[in-house]
Amino acid sequence: MKKLVYPFILAFLFFSCKKNSIPKTSNVNKVLVEKCYVYVGTPYQFGGASKSGMDCSGLIFTAFKEVGKDIPRVSYKQAEYFEEIKKDDINVGDLIYFKVKSSRINHTGIISRIENKDEIYFLHASTSLGVREDNLLSKYWMPKFVKATRPSI
Repeated sequence: MKKLVYPFILAFLFFSCKKNSIPKTSNVNKVLVEKCYVYVGTPYQFGGASKSGMDCSGLIFTAFKEVGKDIPRVSYKQAEYFEEIKKDDINVGDLIYFKVKSSRINHTGIISRIENKDEIYFLHASTSLGVREDNLLSKYWMPKFVKATRPSI
């Protein structure tokens, strides 16, 4: 009987003491980010979804299409497609949404890297500079942030 109790106690302690940490980024999320990085420097084009010109939702739409998943084409519909997550749970590969001079979501991006609690970077298509990486926590972007979602494929 004692031989059965010890492994059970050890297993119980191991699993009960395990930290509740942020889930690790899935390989699919990493691939999505890699697909978006390819377009850095691509000029902005409203409605565009190619290397010759791209808008923010086109960037996300194209990355998903390249991994074989069809999602809505426009940002406010993309924002409703996947399950919302808390801002504090954001991880690489999560999608983020903004209201920029609008009453509804009209801008999107994908978390590309997290350096520390003050540097959370995302890829998106800027109207002035094309596809680029910016800090979500900047004075410009944070007030416009609406929500984040975690993609699933």
